[in-house]
Amino acid sequence: MTMLGMTVQAQSFPNAPVTFVVPGPAGSGTDQIARLLAEQFTKQWNQSVVVENRAGASGSLGVQMLMRAKPDGYTIMIGHVSTHGIVPALRKPKPYDPFTDFAPIGEIGSSSNILVITAEKNIKTLNEWVAASKTKSTVSYGSPGIGLSQHFDGYSFGKQFNVEVLHVPYKGTGPAVNDLLGGRIDMMFVTPPAVMPMVNSGKLVALAQTSETRQMAFSNVPTFKELGYGELVNKTWWGLFAPLGTPKNIVEKLHESLLSALKNDSVRKGLESLVVDPAPPKSSAEFGDFVRTDFQRWVELVQQSGITVN
Repeated sequence: MTMLGMTVQAQSFPNAPVTFVVPGPAGSGTDQIARLLAEQFTKQWNQSVVVENRAGASGSLGVQMLMRAKPDGYTIMIGHVSTHGIVPALRKPKPYDPFTDFAPIGEIGSSSNILVITAEKNIKTLNEWVAASKTKSTVSYGSPGIGLSQHFDGYSFGKQFNVEVLHVPYKGTGPAVNDLLGGRIDMMFVTPPAVMPMVNSGKLVALAQTSETRQMAFSNVPTFKELGYGELVNKTWWGLFAPLGTPKNIVEKLHESLLSALKNDSVRKGLESLVVDPAPPKSSAEFGDFVRTDFQRWVELVQQSGITVN
């Protein structure tokens, strides 16, 4: 296609409905983020944006759908730290390359996991909890499942503080939080929305968060990094991807639409309610470089931890 043809194509894009793939179930945090953006894109483009949920295989079913799609910009996907970091680093053989098999569009936002314990322990700070942990033969921690970011956070906690930890996997966050409240496990790394009500009511104590900087919704909770434990930095992020081979001018149009959506008040308020901090503006290339670097970090963490999945 000539340069003029590509310019006309980008100017007219999209002139048909766009499919927005969500590699997870309806109602999940990722799904809610996607629907916020889909609503805004519909208004921007005056075209319908159809959200299609493809749950299963830790997001791989949605990823495969994107990889099979025609590279014309009419199928895009919301990816995240699991689909483009943990899964390809953890599974052998690697099911896909999170960088070279996609056209990165841009980062949407990020969150972090929060280390929580019950208020009954009468502990208020991370250092107090580390000291108490060292008096125990084993510290148990729950997670929503094997090979998820919360599983790795618990491993990193044990390594950082030289504490023997026992991972207790659950089928979802809810049952794990219930056992934490019931005293059947000692601690959890958990996504903020799942425990905000219990932290606010005083049932749980938030000791530290794994983000680089404090999240807006937990501005009173320090990060591990600021407390001097830089190894416990684990950014949970979301971003947009198109199929490999999507024309650069179409990727740029999608990128511009994303940046515009992230400036919208309703989108920002929606992300805030999900405890997701909107990403600062960066180019598609910069986002792609971030994905590559983050994936390599997960490769190294998987090798160090020895964590495997069947």
